[in-house]
Amino acid sequence: MSFEDIAKKVVEAAAEKTVEKATGINDLKTVRAVVETGAAAGAAVSAATGLSVAATSGAGITSGLAAAGGVVGGGMAAAPAVLAAGPAYAGAKILNNTLFKDEPDLSSEERDARANARTATNIAATAGVAGAGLVTVAGGASGAAIMSTLAGVGGLVGGGAIAGTAIVATAPILAAGAIGYGIYKLFGGKK
Repeated sequence: MSFEDIAKKVVEAAAEKTVEKATGINDLKTVRAVVETGAAAGAAVSAATGLSVAATSGAGITSGLAAAGGVVGGGMAAAPAVLAAGPAYAGAKILNNTLFKDEPDLSSEERDARANARTATNIAATAGVAGAGLVTVAGGASGAAIMSTLAGVGGLVGGGAIAGTAIVATAPILAAGAIGYGIYKLFGGKK
């Protein structure tokens, strides 16, 4: 089983449980599409930067993270934020164009609720990307501290640093969906 398959399964299972508990949404078709987009984008970036099955050693993961973070000049500490940016953008766009889509035949209250949800989704996705970077350096900015933090996050689902990277990189999508849906309901959304 490849890294991409493992990451996709871990993220999908975590997303389903989190979203269902946080929002009460039982029909997870849209959520699944967002997660798949995020997992695919994360897997593509991971493959391009060396985070593949061939690079599952600590040194290989560290090199891959340094390459990903190097895209923005941030090194290894910036890698999860870099890896989260694409999926967060795509996830917010999918949520806003499906669940919170503006439709002229809706009531003004429903349209307002959806507009507020779209704004909240975009803000949450952006904040989530920043949070991905902050979580990574929570234990310190050294390579060992970053790897330890990512391994700890990955350990929550029975994985290691690679699983932790996948979780941290896709968490902004979950945050965007949960916060967007919460704002939608708060402003009277009926869906």
